[in-house]
Amino acid sequence: MKNNLNPLYFLIIVFAVVAVLLHSCKKDDDPKDDPSTPSGRVKPTATTNSPSWIRDTTATLNGTVKAGNDTAAIVFEFGTSSDFGQVLESIPGTVTGNESEEVTIEVNGLDPGTTYFFRVRAINSIDTAFGTARTFNTFRPVIFKSSLSYGSLADIEGNTYNTIAIRTQVWMAENLRTATLNDGTAIAQVSDAKAWEELTTPGYCWYNNSSDVYGALYNWHTVNTGKLCPDGWHVPDDEEWNLLTDYLGGAAVAGLLLREEGTSHWQDPNAGVTNASGFTALPGGYRTYGGTFGSAGRYGYWWSATQRTSADAFIRALSHNYSNTDRSSSNKKSGLSVRCVMD
Repeated sequence: MKNNLNPLYFLIIVFAVVAVLLHSCKKDDDPKDDPSTPSGRVKPTATTNSPSWIRDTTATLNGTVKAGNDTAAIVFEFGTSSDFGQVLESIPGTVTGNESEEVTIEVNGLDPGTTYFFRVRAINSIDTAFGTARTFNTFRPVIFKSSLSYGSLADIEGNTYNTIAIRTQVWMAENLRTATLNDGTAIAQVSDAKAWEELTTPGYCWYNNSSDVYGALYNWHTVNTGKLCPDGWHVPDDEEWNLLTDYLGGAAVAGLLLREEGTSHWQDPNAGVTNASGFTALPGGYRTYGGTFGSAGRYGYWWSATQRTSADAFIRALSHNYSNTDRSSSNKKSGLSVRCVMD
């Protein structure tokens, strides 16, 4: 019998069979063929960064996230245990694209001297990413001498400080933390170590660039402006520091009458301390002229307005395990604490 099948029809049938076979061999889990997985979108990423600006009742939480070529909602999980318990929307609350984005949130109303847990979380249409959990401790409140009467002083930014009369002098009973001179000029905040080392103009920083519980650290160029303290106050010169320690029985013992009592802020031992003067010295540590930080909790260093040479100026230092008030000098590029005294 003669075969009358047209070759064109034969080719059409072959192609149809091949198409059916190819379709049946597709992988069910291929994301390119899954309409629920938009092309190019992937799981987000989340990194929990160190907290900053920790104080007794506040802290700032930080993170870095990528949205995974999508739009991702960003929150922080937060609480007093590893179970967290609270969810806080970050700033910003959403990110898009796939570039690294910094996110943050300031938390208020914390309990002093408490351990807190937190992590950042990013959620897009594909999945959820969790940053590694971190912890931080809020600072304990400063212990002022309850038997003494303190005054009050505000700087140009509205920061308030306790003040204390010690014989004929009136001192701030807290370390200065303004970022503005009393004429309204902003002081440069310098975080980078190399930039700090090269600085020959007024500048300040926070210890480890993260906490102001002990006040700010200023270079001497800031002190030398004569405008660092509030109107009617000034950075004490070397003789005014001498007068203070003489009032308190001399430099060999004055440290015991100047330091805050206990070990909430000073490292143990802080023995024999009475804070009888009400000065309530705190161990703010230092920043070297090379930009590194050290000794917070163990030592406090304060500028005087008196230079010793063209390169350095006189300072006062207190230690957690010595009774004396040390008079020495430091490079003008160093970052030290400042106390103001009334004109």
